[in-house]
Amino acid sequence: MGKRMNARILSLVLCAGPLFFCPPASAHVVFTFHGQVDFSRKQLDVVLDFLPPPESGPPANPADNHPSTVAVSAARTSPGDYRLSLDIEHLRTPLFDLLSKIEGSFEIVPPRVKGRIWSRDSLVDYRPIRELAGQFEIKDNRLFLNDLSVANLNCAGTLDMRYPYKMDLTVKLQDMAMKDFLDFWVRGNGYDSSGSVSGELGISGTPERLNLKGSLESYNGTIEQLAYNTIHLNAEGIYPDMRILDSTLSKADGVSVNFSGPFDLSDQENFQKQISALVFAPIVSGSLTQREWTIKRTRQAGAGSTEIKYLLRKDDRISGGSDMLGVQQRMDF
Repeated sequence: MGKRMNARILSLVLCAGPLFFCPPASAHVVFTFHGQVDFSRKQLDVVLDFLPPPESGPPANPADNHPSTVAVSAARTSPGDYRLSLDIEHLRTPLFDLLSKIEGSFEIVPPRVKGRIWSRDSLVDYRPIRELAGQFEIKDNRLFLNDLSVANLNCAGTLDMRYPYKMDLTVKLQDMAMKDFLDFWVRGNGYDSSGSVSGELGISGTPERLNLKGSLESYNGTIEQLAYNTIHLNAEGIYPDMRILDSTLSKADGVSVNFSGPFDLSDQENFQKQISALVFAPIVSGSLTQREWTIKRTRQAGAGSTEIKYLLRKDDRISGGSDMLGVQQRMDF
């Protein structure tokens, strides 16, 4: 009788929770929820109903006018083993609309929790994506992610579960669409782009002070009027203040330059101005006896490269020394 009464009371709290925790009238309710807990069966069922911001207005496409909900179900399958499922219907984030069925299994052996998570029937903006899959472990108040992958991303590392929530993560990108990459950093940019981005991004520190270090590359794409053959981008810094270092751009016509400089990821309104303010310079290398200027460079992903260089050599064999100018074309396979 006591357990049934507790279940009824908790069910009532879940249903009425939004009424008690509603912010003042000037604020916006993000979601409401209702559900129940069955203590005898050790099972939880909750549905979250997400509400659109009042200023958002009706969707541009009437087909997008779907309820946004997340149904959460959890149950104990055996002593120490639990099962969790999330049925996500049109969860709208600042970047995309998500539909997915996410499931997980957990084994609790104090003081450790181990588990795995996976998804099926996932759609991002109504397009199929590579499903979520990965393993994790919780011990010593730390979450360990082991090869967690979804769409074009793969993540591994650790996150502390106590303040200040330190983290040390490595995120690998594999052929992420340039449009999605730009939308992540500059929301609502509207840039016309093509191509894909691959590389690695290191994330460490705390949420208040995130240290980012990335090495990315892209081949044969466009960003607005810029058509490029290759982009190699190296950047690091404390978010949002980044510094681009020793990066290269080879345009579609083969003209190649190094570029570097500071970049503020939070200043999205001046994104293009910040790009124009970067320092662009010829690709120069050399030694005491020779300097090389790479004028044109063409390279395909996974293939060879072709370079045209101007060479300036100092020949000490000639009396008094002399400078010699030459041109070199090189093909690598």
